[in-house]
Amino acid sequence: MQYVRKVGGLSSVSDSNRVVVEEAVAEIAAATHRLLDRLPERKAPPKTVPPLRRPEVQARVAARG
Repeated sequence: MQYVRKVGGLSSVSDSNRVVVEEAVAEIAAATHRLLDRLPERKAPPKTVPPLRRPEVQARVAARG
């Protein structure tokens, strides 16, 4: 959401543009998931799990779509 607001030059999401913003957020999340799924596993994984690979985040995303 923050990325879409920044790119769109929006200080807040109004009712008139909420649908467009939410669609953009969903598209960006889907593209990010595809990227993470296609990248090979890292030899030395990061000390923390990236946000979109965390089970609780994946569950929230799955619940939306």
